[in-house]
Amino acid sequence: MKDKKSKARAKRTKNGQSGTTPSLIKVLFVDVFAKHWLVALLSTLVVFSAMYQAKTSHDTRRAVAESQKLRETQQKLEIDGQSLRLEITSLTEADRISSLAKKQLDMIEVTTNNEKIITL
Repeated sequence: MKDKKSKARAKRTKNGQSGTTPSLIKVLFVDVFAKHWLVALLSTLVVFSAMYQAKTSHDTRRAVAESQKLRETQQKLEIDGQSLRLEITSLTEADRISSLAKKQLDMIEVTTNNEKIITL
């Protein structure tokens, strides 16, 4: 009986099989990458493509949000610029009125020398 077992073991060793069962990971690796290498390659490419698409989508959303903030800032600055232009216009109108009063009505600015106090 021992001779039969020894012969069977020797026969398995010669065929490339050891006395132990092959590892599941080794079998899966050989099956997936050796026999179905094209499917494994395409699956890997699909995963990388999905990851790249997610990254691109995230970058796009971030750029859109930044663009929206910049538009809001631009609108605020435009409103500030318009209010400053309005203030400049109102200030220059006072100077224009003063110069017209001096020229057309012969008005002068009050100083301590030409100041007159009226009492009642």
